[in-house]
Formats: sequence, structure tokens, C-alpha cells
Amino acid sequence: MVFRKLLLLSFLLATLPFFAHGETKTWSFEWNKSHDDATSQGFYNFGKSSVSKEVYTTELNGLVWNISSDGTKKYAYTANSGQTIGTNGEPSTHTSLYTSALAGKIKAVRVSARTNKATNQADLSVKVNGGSYKTAAGTTAQALTNSIAEYSFTPSAGEQEGKIEINIDPTSDAKGTLYIKKIEIDYEYTASAVAAPSFTPAAGTYDTPQSVTLSAKGLSNGSYQIYYTSDGSNPRIEGSRKLYDGAISVDTTTTLKAATFVNGEYSDVVEAKYVIRKDPKLSFYNTSTQLVSGKDGYADLLNPYKVGPVTYTSSNPDVCSVDEKGALFSSYVTTTQTVTITASFAGNDEYLPDAATMTVTVVAQEPLKTPVVTPAGGSFDKPVDVKITTDDDRAVTIWYSTTASSKEEFDDDNTKSTVIEGKTATLTIDKSCRLYVMTRGYNVNSAIEYYNFSINEPLKASFTTDRSFTTVYEENFDAQESTAGWTFDSGWKLANKKFNSVDSNDKMSASIGYNAGTGTAVLTSPEFTISDGENVEFYAYFSGVNLVWGSWQFNVIDSETGSSTQLFDAFNWAQDNAYTGPSWNRFSFPLSKYSGKKVKFQFNYKFGGEDLALDGFRLLKANSGSGASINLFEGESITFESTSEGNPDSLSWTFEGGTPATSSEASPKVTYNTAGTYSVNLKIFKGENGKESDETTAANYIVVSKRAPEARIGLPEDGYESPFVGVFIPRNVPVQFHDQSKGNPTSWKWTFQNTDILSSTEQNPTVTYLDKGRFSVGLHVENEAGSSNDMLAYAIQAGGAQNVWNIGIDENKNIQKVSLSLYGNYAGTNWLGIDKFAEHYKAPLADATIDSVSVYFASTSTINPNAEIPMSINKVSASGQPGDVLATTSVRAGDLKYDADSVVATIFHFAEPVEIKKGEEFFVVIGPFPNGSLETSPYTSDDIAIYCLRRPVGSRSTVWQYLEDQNDSGVGLGTYQWLENVDDPTSMAIAPVISYDKPASTGISNITSSPGTEKKVVAVYCVSGQRTNSISDRGVYIVKFSDGTVRKVLGSKLKK
Repeated sequence: MVFRKLLLLSFLLATLPFFAHGETKTWSFEWNKSHDDATSQGFYNFGKSSVSKEVYTTELNGLVWNISSDGTKKYAYTANSGQTIGTNGEPSTHTSLYTSALAGKIKAVRVSARTNKATNQADLSVKVNGGSYKTAAGTTAQALTNSIAEYSFTPSAGEQEGKIEINIDPTSDAKGTLYIKKIEIDYEYTASAVAAPSFTPAAGTYDTPQSVTLSAKGLSNGSYQIYYTSDGSNPRIEGSRKLYDGAISVDTTTTLKAATFVNGEYSDVVEAKYVIRKDPKLSFYNTSTQLVSGKDGYADLLNPYKVGPVTYTSSNPDVCSVDEKGALFSSYVTTTQTVTITASFAGNDEYLPDAATMTVTVVAQEPLKTPVVTPAGGSFDKPVDVKITTDDDRAVTIWYSTTASSKEEFDDDNTKSTVIEGKTATLTIDKSCRLYVMTRGYNVNSAIEYYNFSINEPLKASFTTDRSFTTVYEENFDAQESTAGWTFDSGWKLANKKFNSVDSNDKMSASIGYNAGTGTAVLTSPEFTISDGENVEFYAYFSGVNLVWGSWQFNVIDSETGSSTQLFDAFNWAQDNAYTGPSWNRFSFPLSKYSGKKVKFQFNYKFGGEDLALDGFRLLKANSGSGASINLFEGESITFESTSEGNPDSLSWTFEGGTPATSSEASPKVTYNTAGTYSVNLKIFKGENGKESDETTAANYIVVSKRAPEARIGLPEDGYESPFVGVFIPRNVPVQFHDQSKGNPTSWKWTFQNTDILSSTEQNPTVTYLDKGRFSVGLHVENEAGSSNDMLAYAIQAGGAQNVWNIGIDENKNIQKVSLSLYGNYAGTNWLGIDKFAEHYKAPLADATIDSVSVYFASTSTINPNAEIPMSINKVSASGQPGDVLATTSVRAGDLKYDADSVVATIFHFAEPVEIKKGEEFFVVIGPFPNGSLETSPYTSDDIAIYCLRRPVGSRSTVWQYLEDQNDSGVGLGTYQWLENVDDPTSMAIAPVISYDKPASTGISNITSSPGTEKKVVAVYCVSGQRTNSISDRGVYIVKFSDGTVRKVLGSKLKK
């Protein structure tokens, strides 16, 4: 026998009728937690787990209570409504909530309850030991209303001890859900002088049944009686109690309550809980099963007592794995193998440890047919086209590799392979190699075969550039009329997808949404006849996150044969390049295989993945590298590409006048900074020590011209970026402006306002602003070819207070909600274990304060409106992560601001201004965010997200995330650490109000005209002060009106 020493004796409450000086105590229970909270208590018989019984029993704050209703068996409870009885569709006609577990005379019972509607009338009554208690009005029943109220009942004929019954009886024809929020019971407790019984053995946890004896120390045998119960009721009261007359057999978990009776007097009630651990009797329904390679199954565990957690393991997961619910997943095997599946239970206070096993035999499928290769290897004097085919209906893809070093590497290292869907694959082999081939189906492969190819093509040096193309055909999808010859399946349409960030003249793009249909939708080009040296290119805007559910491909169709060749698969490309997006990407493909052929191009889109936009579709014909010269302006770059024949082993470029001047790369990028005419030389080598070689020189190939400079002002980098001004700086602190002009200016003239120097001819001057205010800056630049001016109106704010953030004036139109699909949002509600997010800010140039922070939310939906969203200002620790907390505040989730047509701020106020010292960087930390989901209709979830700016990999990132640690199985450990987001450079739209002066100002004032005055827009400026006609919905602009007023306006409002 295993005994765990766990003394559970506790003295409940007992009163005796003839003690005069009892102590009044109160037992109470309030339903203030939802059923989802593991610490909650209440009656719950609802949903899929409901069971039909006459009486339901549970424990409420240490007492066993029962509930029984006529007309319904449905019970539930929530933190807001309390205990619910019945539903509007299945209401109660009588409900009794009762307990016999409280020892002591009942002095008063108070119940807080209500009905569902005013038309639902019901009476509340209370009985103790069969006798009715009365209300303050002297009645035995109290009519309920549809508002929660407390009703008190007291004895009508002396205080009673015994069964307490709370009854609710609907009295109207219209019936509905009943609610109980709280119960309070006042009772008299008087300690008894009679010796209470003792239990042998003591209460505890045992692995075998126990024989329990009761005795009263100090009392002689025959002079007393002991009464006991095993159902939680009071042994001092007639009912279910039993007179002790010998050892009590306890073979299941039981709580015994007992009291001694001597000469008409009872002892206090004592109790002992005996936990008898039982055999869980785990077993599998089938002790063995068989799966065909690649098929799934289920390990059906018989768990009669529903013990848990149960852990499933496999003796060889590489052959057949099992998940946490017993689902079986067999792998691809070439020979039949058997594994053992084990379901283990570690044991708990009620059940013993146990394990069950079963065997799974994974049967290998018959291999696929070996693919046919034509030609099957050999020696060739020039590149050869190779065709790989299979007629096995089970084959799904063809795999081939010209870089694998062995069959084993080809089989194991997928990065060495090219994968083609379908029964046919074609490739051009242009250098000697060994070609490995195989086909794959669903968990079945063919044998691997290889073929040797020897290519003996002579060396011939040649090159081209990214400027050496002539546009043969171009489609920008800007208007329906221009797309003649294109075929749009349902779902494709023309829409503005902001391709003007690539082509400033662009208006529309071809686009399709992931939820615009089902199946696939194809966009097909007109027919083209391809000539030598042509390429096809296009731009695509998409995200890579959900492509696994629906990818898209770019194919070329041979009009004569009807065969389709895949040039691009978005999912594979995103995986290979660790791409998440979304962004515009340029793709280009050579068409040498189709020279002289008629072809069409198809974009094959599968719904359910990611939105897609296409633009800039062009057919380009390459020009010879030694042909016509290429014209550049100073400072422009060009990319060269070797098109040499004969598979050279190495090459050497020489770029006269270029940077770099030499290169050994296949496709070097070269910048020409000085006007002049320059030659390009390419040498290629092959064989040991470059025994075989060739070269070509393009004389006077690059013509670089001067051009008039383009003036561009670079604002002080040490100042703060802001949603409302170009840069925010303090007064009386030197700051440096930067020349960002293009076109190699040779002289500069700066003009300033309210600075220690009002003009400068330095390229990057340093100035000090003397007074508080908004000021403009101008720059005039010149060179031999001409001159240019740039002016930023009211772009500099010196002193005062302003919102600051880490988003540039050219970036704010690109802020967006960052969805993590099923895992919630970045910078908001998520199910990825990210508890908090932190935005890192540069140090102020002078001592400053922060009194509030503006946060711009992209969504604010919540099922927990009372949840507080904390925020803090933190120092930067020695390790660079958020450190000591300087101040905290919070805002309720229900008070967050969001407008679908605008970008609005939610203000987090601090009780006192937070001091930020000069030269000290800081963080704004926000979170955690609520991430709950409703288990019943409407099944909504929290969906809170802050607007973010995402930048390309390698760019500036200012966000840190507080991420939960996980074990090897991906299970959270409850510990967290701060990590900098370097994989997906991001800044959050969080703008603390920095004040360099007191009292603090809050930025631009909204100046409006007098009522009734009609005014028109005269000019629109970016917040940097540049006049603009290009309006973004989410951009912030400064607008000048005909009446002379100026105010800031959101782009979406300005368009209206």
C-alpha cells in the first residue's frame, strides 16, 4: 500500500441548540468568473458536453450544492451574468438549488437573482430544514425583476439547521432564462465541548481501498454514538446520515463527515477525504493496424475514465508519427516496416500511472515507373534540349538535377533539384554534367536514374546589359481598351494597386483577390512570335505568407503543340528566398527555347492563397553588347551580364571610368560618376590555368553625360521624425542639414529662418535655431549643366512639443495592418506567444518630457472591452533591450480609436510628465493585448492591431518583441525574453509627445474658417513642406484654403 501523507482534516461549522453565545459567520459565493477560467465554479451542462440528469452536483466555495429543474437540463455561467438556468427556448418551470453541507443554525439567506425580461415573472423562496423563511415584508416568496437585486430571507419561527433550499418558480406564461449572481448565508457557529470523532487511517491518497474506523477519544465505549455521511451532507441532521457500527469500506474517492452524539449534544463536524487511486484501464481498440505508405490513420484509445493528459509517442516517427490526439501519419517507405505506438498517462491524485501500446505496420507502395530521358546522354558540340517524360498515372512531379554529386545527394538534398509538375519536363544542358532524374507521387517515388552529357562548345566571349534591350511589346493594364487580346477569367480585374511607386505614370494593374472565387482563374496573353534574344518580364505584388494554401504560376504555352512549361511558381520562389512581402517584385525569363515559335503566356492563379497584382508586362529583345553605345547620366548605374558561350570557368571584366573598375562576377553592377566616353572589356577562361580563353571589347560603349542637378534637402538626422512635421528639434542646439541632391552639383546655397546663420554655401551646413516655431529651408544647387532649387515649407519645428515616431515623411503612406493569418496580428492580438511589443527611439538632443503617447490602431475589435492594455516608458538596458520602467499607464480595449476612412490616434496619458535626459535613448512598450475567442455564436475573437511600416530585409528596424520561450515541441514554457525584430524590419505607428519646453504643445492646431464662409483648396503640401498633387489615403497633408487658413487633413478626407 502506498500512502501519501496528506492531512485534509478541516473543521466545518457546527452549532448546538442550547448554546447561548454562538459566533455568527457568513458563507458566500458569487459567480464572477466565466466557465473558461480553470479556477471558476458553478453548474455547467451546456453544448457538446451536456448530459441529461435529474440532479446536478458541484462544489461552491467548499460546500456541496445540488440543482434540479423541471423543464430544462441546461445550465451555464459567465462572469457578467452569473449562473444561468435554462434558455429562452428551453426555460425552467421550477428550479431548486439546495445543500445539506452547512453545519449551524441559519440566521439569514440572501440571494441576488433576476429574470431575463420584464415579461418573465418568477417567485423566489427559501426553506431551511423544511421550514419557510420570510422576506422583510413577511411573505414567503419574493417576485423577481429583470434587473439583478438582492433578496433577504430570515426565520419565521426560530432559526433552523438542516437542508437549505433556494427555489425559483416562474409565474407568467412567458418564461425565459433565470439568473443567480450571488448567495450569502449567515449562520451561528458554537464550538462544542463534545469530543469530535477521529479517523483511522488518516485522510490522504492511497493506491488500494481503505477500511476506516471512527472513535471519540476520551469517551468510553457505549457512552456515545457517531453519525457519518459520505455525500457531503451534515451528519448532525436526519437524512442520508448513517450510524457508525463498524469499519467503513472506502474503495473510491470519498469525503467522510462525522459527528459524535452524547446525551443529546453533538460534537463539531469533522471530515476526512480519502483519495483512492484507480487503474485508468487504458487500452487501444485495436492492438495492431496496417497503413499503406503515405496514408493516415488513428490510434483509437479506450480511456473509460477520461484521464489526462495522455502522451502519444512512436518508436520510429520517421516511419509513422503520431500527434497529441492519436492521429497517425505514415511516411514514404521503400520497405514494409513496423513501429510501436504508446499512449502514456503519468498518474495523478485519483488514478495510477498507465500505458497502452499498439503496433502499426507501414506497407511500401509499388515504385513508380522510371521516367524516359531523350536523348539519353551522349557527346554534343553545342547545348542540347533534353525531354523527360513519364506515363505513370500516379506520378505527380518530375525531379531532375545537374548539380547533385550522387544518387544519395539527389535523393536527400532537395535544394539540388528542379521540380516540374506534370508528366513532361524540358531543359537545356549547356555544359558537361551528369543528369539525375526521378518521378514522385503521393508517398511513392520511382527509382533514381542518371545520364552523362558531354558538351564540347568552343569559347566565345559576349555580354549584354540591363540597358541593352528593346521593348517589343508592353502592357501596363492601365485601361480596358489597352488589354485587347488578353483573356481575363472571372475574378481578374483592373484596379489601382500603387504601381506608380515603380512607374510614376501608372494608373491601374491587373489584380485578383484570394477570396474572389474558388478553384483557379487564368489570365492569358495574346499570341506572340518569339525571335532570337527575347526575354519576358513582369512585376508582381503579393505576399508569401499563405501561398501554401493557393500558389500561382507563370507558364508559357506552345501554340503549335499546346504544351505548357512552368517558368515560375510563387510558392517555391517565396520559400527559396524566405520572402513574406507584400511588395512589388520584378521577374524576367529568357525565351531562347521558343525562338521562332508562336506562344502565349498564362498567369494561373489558385484562390485561397494571397491577393495578386500584375503590371509592367513586357517582351524585350536583347541588343549585342558590342553594338550601339549606351547613354547614361553621371551617377547612374548599369548591370552587365556575360552571355558567353562554351561554359567558361572564370571571367574578368574591365570597366573604364566605372566603379568598380574591374570584376570577376558574372553580372556586376557598375556606376559611372564622371562624364566621358568609356570602353568595356570582357575576358573568359576555361581549363587548367585558363589554358583556353577569349575576349571581347566594346569600344566607346558607355557615353556618360552631365545633367543639371536635382536639388534635394536632407533634414537633420539627429532630430525626430514626426507624423506632422519634417523634423522636430530643440532650440539652441546645433543640427546639421545634408545635401541629398542628384546629378553631382558643384556649388550650394542654403537659406534658413531664425537660425544663427541665415545662409550657407557649405554642402552640409550646421545651424542653431534660436526661437520656438515652424520654419522653412531652401537649397539652390548648380553645376556646369544647370541649376535646381528645393524648398521645404514649415518643415522644421524648433522647440515646443510634437508627436514623434520612426516613420519617414516618404514612408507614412505605406503604413498597414500586419496580419499573421490564423495567428492574429503583429503589433497586436496574436497567438504566437508574443506578449509585448516595444518601439525604440533615438535620444533627444536636449532634456525633454513625455506626457502622452499617440497610438494609431489599424483594428480595434474586441470581446474583452474592459481588458486594460498597458503601456510603459522604459530606459534602454546595457544589452540594448527595454530596461527599467520610468512610467506606466493603460487604456481599456473598448476605448481604443479606429476609423476605416481615417488614421486616428488613441491617446495614452501619463499621470505626470516623464523626464527623458539628453543623450538617453528610450522605449515605448505596449501590451499584452487581449486574445480571447468566443466558444459560442457569433464565434468572434479579439482583433487589435497597430499600424506598422514594413521595410525590406536589411533596412532599419525599430521594433522589439517579448517572446515566450518554447520547448522542442513548440509548447510555451511561461518564460519570456526580449528579441529585436531583424528578420522583418518594422516600425510601429506609435508617437510619443516629446516636449522641449513647458507648457507642452500638441502639434499643429486645426484652424477652421468662420461659419458660413465658403472656402476652396488653394494648395496642398506634404508635412515636409513640399507642394504635391499626389494624394495618398493614409497620408497627412497641410492644406491652404482660399480664406488664408491652414490645417492638417488626412488624404482620404481631402479626396472627398
